Amino acid sequence: MTYQKIKRRIYEILDKARPGDIVSRLFDLSIMTLIVINILAIFIETFAIPRSLHLFLDNFEIFSVIVFSVEYVLRLWVAPYQYPDLPPWRARIKYFFTFMAVVDLLAIFPFYVPIFYLDDLRVLRIFWLIKANRHLTSLQKVGKVIREKRSELLSSLFVLFIMMLVCSVLMFRFENKAQPGIFHTALDGLWYAISIFSFAWLGDIWPITIPGRVLGGFMAILGMAVVAVPTGIISSGMFEDAQEEAEAAEVKETLKLLKQMKKDLDEIKRKVDKSGDKK
Repeated sequence: MTYQKIKRRIYEILDKARPGDIVSRLFDLSIMTLIVINILAIFIETFAIPRSLHLFLDNFEIFSVIVFSVEYVLRLWVAPYQYPDLPPWRARIKYFFTFMAVVDLLAIFPFYVPIFYLDDLRVLRIFWLIKANRHLTSLQKVGKVIREKRSELLSSLFVLFIMMLVCSVLMFRFENKAQPGIFHTALDGLWYAISIFSFAWLGDIWPITIPGRVLGGFMAILGMAVVAVPTGIISSGMFEDAQEEAEAAEVKETLKLLKQMKKDLDEIKRKVDKSGDKK
């Protein structure tokens, strides 16, 4: 196998697995396994665990970082196949600044940072979870829908932001005189608005005036409707994407059937011509 063929094959393995490519699928499964185990390790390390288990997790992290580092270097190496219209050096630079390439770099960066006594940055290993987007079709579909519906999502988020600002100012006006130590500025009202709209109210701040309570109840009801808008947009996008995939599969199957029919007709014609020649 030549150098270019080897390079091309490595690109195919690293890229999204094609139907029938067992090696590429095994690679995706292996990377996903490493990611899941390492994310679990991050949680396990927060407990008091035996020294032997801690040592095992450290060694497993070293092994994982080596694998991810090799993967990162290989992806840079085969980047010209991803951008065939660009010169190799420009293709690698373009890939270097892509979102997933930055995520890959952040995934391995914390391992090398402790050399400079910044061990706390190892918490950035959580970026390994984002790497899963490359290997999970479901996450890729969600990302595709978000990209396609970004204008609608941004519009809904902008409306949500404006509503939170309005509610925060009103809540501040209603509650400032009654409890100035809690609603000291409009930022305190904004914190309350964010808590209500995101259904993450912690009970650390609440209105005590009648107008404030009425506004708080209105915000709670309105929050359900506002949060449902982006959820509905994404759900609609997922349904449309599923429909497009079904239509594409149907067209593909039809073309395959037509191709087979053409092949059968050619075979019948060949047999007819052959029998005519014999006569």
